[in-house]
Amino acid sequence: MKVVNSAALPIIGLVKQTMIRLGGWSGLVDFVVVKMDDFDVVLGMEFLLEHQVIPMPLAKHLVITRSTPSVVQTDLRQPDGLKMISAMQLKKGLSRDEPTFMAIPLNSSENSGETIPKEIMCVLEKYRDVMPDSLPKSLPPRRMIDHEIELVSGEKPPAKNAYRMAPPELAELRKQLDELLNAGFIRPAKAPYGAPVLFQKKKDRSLRLYIGYRALNKLTVRNKYPLLIITDLFDRLHGAKYFSKLDLRSGYY
Repeated sequence: MKVVNSAALPIIGLVKQTMIRLGGWSGLVDFVVVKMDDFDVVLGMEFLLEHQVIPMPLAKHLVITRSTPSVVQTDLRQPDGLKMISAMQLKKGLSRDEPTFMAIPLNSSENSGETIPKEIMCVLEKYRDVMPDSLPKSLPPRRMIDHEIELVSGEKPPAKNAYRMAPPELAELRKQLDELLNAGFIRPAKAPYGAPVLFQKKKDRSLRLYIGYRALNKLTVRNKYPLLIITDLFDRLHGAKYFSKLDLRSGYY
């Protein structure tokens, strides 16, 4: 079939007697299936003639005179702040690996808060000191052992150049560096070592800071040890009822 710009589109299939609703009018319509960019359904001249539709562009209405006469409003705009995209736009976004989410708008008056079970709340209250909402703004107390990274002897200390960043990333870098300095997690130092930093977007669109230690990792002395056999792990964990994990929060960079 040909579209308005005279381009030919292959017909994929035919859908007969499909119930559609336009305002207060409803009826059965036959559709041909083709690939389109920005529209899900197009009602062409055949529909206008068959149902004796009178377009009224100035009034933004259609008058359907056959069978059940109806006046259909054509200016069906979405409410402010709510924009719909077509299936083709969604497909293009997915092909470019863009962050994509599916959302269902809900009434803001509805209570969407998550209710924590009473048993869980009792545990959270009991151990509130070990499960804080945020990490302490200081380093842990000094222990008897200071950990160190053992490096291959005789190698030149790696010092890589910084990566290029956009202005928003530079502003975020300064913000996070100030927070780490104020918390005492880092300090200004003079050393022959240097590593670039980069950002990765998290699910909430905020930026997580990473430090590129790959060059330093290559000089690290590996401690070799045999890996556990997965089948043995399953045998040991058989019948277990509880599983715990460590929430590292921002305890690593």
